[in-house]
Amino acid sequence: MSMTIALYGLGNMGFPLARRLARGAALRVFDLDRESLARAEADFGAQVIGTPADVTDCPFVVLCLPHPAASLAVLQAVVPHLRPGSVVIETSTVNPEDMVRAARILEGTGVALIDASILAGVSQMEDGSASLLLGGEDEAIAKAAPVLDLITEKRVHFGPLGTGAAAKVINNAVAHAVMVVVAEAGSMATASGVNIDSLIGLLSDAQMGLHRPLTFRYAKRVRQGDYEGGMPLAAARKDSELALALAQAAKVPLFAIQACHTVYEMGVGAGLGREDYAAIAKLWTAWGKPTVPAV
Repeated sequence: MSMTIALYGLGNMGFPLARRLARGAALRVFDLDRESLARAEADFGAQVIGTPADVTDCPFVVLCLPHPAASLAVLQAVVPHLRPGSVVIETSTVNPEDMVRAARILEGTGVALIDASILAGVSQMEDGSASLLLGGEDEAIAKAAPVLDLITEKRVHFGPLGTGAAAKVINNAVAHAVMVVVAEAGSMATASGVNIDSLIGLLSDAQMGLHRPLTFRYAKRVRQGDYEGGMPLAAARKDSELALALAQAAKVPLFAIQACHTVYEMGVGAGLGREDYAAIAKLWTAWGKPTVPAV
């Protein structure tokens, strides 16, 4: 094998990542857990990194660590030993600010840095169907392609350094918020005698429930600034009031749905009641943080 890769982190996602990298490269690994290191040696012949100097001849260093501070600590340790032209690939879940800090550590070294945030479960990483959300310069991403190819073909380049990391954090924030909404919906449905399988079918319908606000209202109305016609924001507020009343009658605690109702009240108060309810996006524009870039 002509390519050598150093991987820091053999956790829940790092170990299956290591297995994929080892398919096409000489892999060196480090983790604080000695059992994971021994397993990597036994399972796919990985070489354990003894000191930071062991990565000197590695053109690629991959980070898959549990928190941003760990990534920055590793970079501080290895940066004196990295050769110009090498690439650091950050696959950990971090924020754009962490990527900026990492770039400062590497400043003046000739070492490139990209974020390649992993969007997948363990099984998806194992079978090669994971997605990588990329941020960084085109040249650096192209240079890292041999490593990225070993991980998955599913890759999306979101823009400059840090944007791939931001995209993952945003995706996870949406998923976690929606999970709260779904839990609330299920509780209201159960209390109201609604068939849960039928509810799941309704909410997962491409023209209904969870999809429509994204694929139609955000992707089309908000992006195009088209709020004429459609369901009036005032009507959405009325429906929200009905949901709150239903939950109150059933004594179902609400958190996310209750908080979201406030936005519809603000939208009506701002004079947007006759526009499509996607017009709540105008509130963020008024606050100086538009939901889409200005055209």
